[in-house]
Amino acid sequence: MRLVSIDQISGDETLGKAIFDIDGRKLLNAGVSLRPAIVQKLYEKGVSSVYINDDISEGIEADSLLCEETKTHAKMIVREEMNRLARKKALDYSRLSSLVNKILDEILSKKIDMLNVKDIRMQDERTFAHCVNVCVMSIALANRMSLPVSKVKNIAIGAILHDIGKAFLPPEFINKTEPLTESEMLEMRKHPVLGYNFIKDNDDTPATAKVAVLMHHEHINGGGYPMNLTGDKIHYSARILTVCDEFDTAVNDTHNNKLLRTTDAVEYLIGASGHVFDKAIVDEFIKMIPVYNEGSIVLLSNGTLAIVVKNNPVNLTRPVVRLFYNPKTRTKYNKVNLIDLRTELSIKIIREINANIRDIVK
Repeated sequence: MRLVSIDQISGDETLGKAIFDIDGRKLLNAGVSLRPAIVQKLYEKGVSSVYINDDISEGIEADSLLCEETKTHAKMIVREEMNRLARKKALDYSRLSSLVNKILDEILSKKIDMLNVKDIRMQDERTFAHCVNVCVMSIALANRMSLPVSKVKNIAIGAILHDIGKAFLPPEFINKTEPLTESEMLEMRKHPVLGYNFIKDNDDTPATAKVAVLMHHEHINGGGYPMNLTGDKIHYSARILTVCDEFDTAVNDTHNNKLLRTTDAVEYLIGASGHVFDKAIVDEFIKMIPVYNEGSIVLLSNGTLAIVVKNNPVNLTRPVVRLFYNPKTRTKYNKVNLIDLRTELSIKIIREINANIRDIVK
């Protein structure tokens, strides 16, 4: 199984994972043949990428901390509660708390060391999917930092609530596809305070979650907002949340005009650690992020194309790969040509290939 962009579908691939819409309805079952008419409908729905099964990716599983049903259910609940907040100025805290418990239990029950950071989103669920992604990342990171489960849950509640202040802003700000104007950006920057003011007197919301909502855009050097806090004046929960929030936006938000590849997003975090982000937190976070997701197509230094089969938690730049094609000699390799880059030090990955493989393998 591997993740491919919709525009890389040739028309006879098989869907690897079921696809759900924002209302939890199943659009397509796994195993469906992705004919051009189906691909066009997915494109119209705002689906930009899908998991496929093909000969190249045979035997590779895309592990995820959350199953698709839980992820879809979570996005639906966040959407409904954000809409309730916008219409009625009310939230069902018990419902959100139950959701966080479900996410927390599912993540902690799985012994997965790394995150699959590429999510499949539809255009109309951007904010909701982001809140769920940040919640998942925050749980994984806080757990990696050996925080008590009670604190992990409080951070997770802050993560699921971190953007609720946006419900009080004009919808056109949230749904705008082009960059915000300077005045619109000033309005957008009010959302941490708007969210905090709404929940600050709620007894069901942990204090840790409240400050995380308020401070999740603060930076270590004082260049963040809304209070320009520095260093340890920023609550640890917010420092965790900030890293997860900015990373998910960098790699997954297709409306972000600075959308980054995973490798570039990791480099951004490293470069900004110690002055924008808490360095100790960044150091732990990047240990969970595979530079090349399992199922990625990569070009090796020996000129061959390979697919990433299994990541190495100790050295994320040197996974196990399976050769499948040499473009220069037009040689096709069988599925037993595995290379562990931890031991085969003469070979390295040059870059990830994002193209229709059928246009390359001839």
